[in-house]
Amino acid sequence: MENWFAGDSEAMTRFIHETNRKQINVPKVLEFSWLRDENLTEAKTLLKHQKLKNFLEMTRNVYPDLVKVFYNNLEQDGKNLVSYVKGVKLKINREIWSSVGGIKYSWLKVSKGNTAGIQGFNKMLFYRRCVRNPTEPVVRFHAGNLTLIPRLLAHIIVWQLTPRGSNHVVLHEEDLILLYCIMNQLKVNWVSTMVEHMLKSTRLPDYRFPFAIFVSKLIDYFEVDTTNERNDTIKAASEIDNSTLMKMGFHKEEDGWVFRRNVAHRAEHEASNHGDGEEENAGMHREDETV
Repeated sequence: MENWFAGDSEAMTRFIHETNRKQINVPKVLEFSWLRDENLTEAKTLLKHQKLKNFLEMTRNVYPDLVKVFYNNLEQDGKNLVSYVKGVKLKINREIWSSVGGIKYSWLKVSKGNTAGIQGFNKMLFYRRCVRNPTEPVVRFHAGNLTLIPRLLAHIIVWQLTPRGSNHVVLHEEDLILLYCIMNQLKVNWVSTMVEHMLKSTRLPDYRFPFAIFVSKLIDYFEVDTTNERNDTIKAASEIDNSTLMKMGFHKEEDGWVFRRNVAHRAEHEASNHGDGEEENAGMHREDETV
């Protein structure tokens, strides 16, 4: 452990008492080819408009211990992030975000309480436009009530763009703001959003450390010695795919994905109509027999 901090005993003590107990967010990977194959072209188009393809498709092995060291030493220096891993300084400026993360430091900065530049945003009205039954009373902003495309985009937000450790189905105001921007093609400054999220993870005890794939790529980019370090493979379960939609309650049919409950209601309706037809036919036969 000592070589992680290059002799900095204070940093090592802080790591042991504070950071070591915290977990890393399970990395998720989205393949845009999957969106194409499943005819989820609207989601694909909206995410490409945000220039998020490279970041969302990012994959590689992860250094879980060194990711924790990175966050243990993470600080903000002006608009840049700075950390130290095994004595190597990692300065993450806008050029690094672009070359390693595939996203640029530009466009609209949005966050809770900073919605002045977002025309037409009203979280209640927007949420009602995204749900399957807009007339139902809203007790909380639950992702499970959303239609297919908003539901998938919300999943990507809470698992990949601003990932958290738990409570993925209850949408926070920040989630709704980001979802609104994506669906209305308002380009977001994702670097600013992600930097804020990364710094929160170092301050708040209930936050897990995000972006393990990106941080591991940074560790390689800055040529940190990773000899004999844990190097975990990203599992297939981390991919956003058909099983993800099925867990959300959607069912695949020939013409696309539909909500499973709608399938059940349609089956009941068809069975009911079929039964009515049989009764009508039976009545017609009885009349024929009577005549």
